[in-house]
Amino acid sequence: MSTMNAPSLSLQPQSEAGARPLYYVLSAGRTGTLFLENLIYRHFPEVYIAHEPAPTRTLMMLGNLRNDFGLMGGAARWLSRRHQRAFHGPVGKRIEVNPFLCAVTDLLPHPTRPLRIVHVVREPGGWAQSMTTFRASSRYRHVIDYVPFAKPVPAPRPAGWRGLSPFEKSLHRWVWCNQRIAALAAQAEAYALVRSEDIFSGEAARRDAAMTQVFDVLQLEPPSAVKPEEFGQRVNPAPPGADLRDAAAERAICGAAAAKFGYDLKA
Repeated sequence: MSTMNAPSLSLQPQSEAGARPLYYVLSAGRTGTLFLENLIYRHFPEVYIAHEPAPTRTLMMLGNLRNDFGLMGGAARWLSRRHQRAFHGPVGKRIEVNPFLCAVTDLLPHPTRPLRIVHVVREPGGWAQSMTTFRASSRYRHVIDYVPFAKPVPAPRPAGWRGLSPFEKSLHRWVWCNQRIAALAAQAEAYALVRSEDIFSGEAARRDAAMTQVFDVLQLEPPSAVKPEEFGQRVNPAPPGADLRDAAAERAICGAAAAKFGYDLKA
């Protein structure tokens, strides 16, 4: 979790907030959002941007508990609003980069502040391979599978969930998370679906078009000093692991949803 440029935050509502937008960069994880945070911080040092700011891991766990059992819904809503007041309340542009929010996307729309969302998505098979191999940051990698509700999971679970491989479970998670984020488009003042493959493309026009979408939604003036080599600076890569790709499973689980997000899995 990034702690760069972090001021002291008040937990009280801020009258200065007014109708300033709530800026989010959301994804299912493993899509390059940490790279985007670093890129924006380098070129816009006046902007406060943070990746997975506390206490959103707790919020995710409460959201999972709510989604699975109908418990702690009030606590999840309270913590979500408390976090919005703390993180997005102070004056100035503030951008939250957060793959933890899949379980509580319904709590993000605000009654008085517009929502602006960059939704970063990645091809499902490559994403599931990376997610299954990565599992979690090095700090949590060896315990994440033993902590209840510690990562976003589909609710309700797909049929036969217990018998699915970790790769197949990740594919279901890809569908569920991305569909929940995409559903926010109808409530957002601005929403852009941006493919990770376009952000890191070797084709300048494709890369620039993707970044223009990011900057437009976040209402940042596109910087002229971004160098192509910056896009080769991947952050927090997954460790090496066995090839888990299963094209048939990818098509069966993700085919229809993937097409909506710009991926053709028919071949």
